Amino acid sequence: MNVNTGHLVSNDFWDTTPTADRSNYQEIPAHLNRAARRKLAGRNEAKVALNSGGKLSRWARKQRSK
Repeated sequence: MNVNTGHLVSNDFWDTTPTADRSNYQEIPAHLNRAARRKLAGRNEAKVALNSGGKLSRWARKQRSK
């Protein structure tokens, strides 16, 4: 997930992404895998609202503050 933009990608999509484009992305922790799968809902990519207060947006906020 790109914590600055909220762009969430699946593992399948990640494998086909050029290495140069991967620098802004961070791996989702294991305890958030279920939330990520639900957000993706079978798609290759999704947008996470960074101000929603959900689990993924809270995690992204913590990562941005580091």
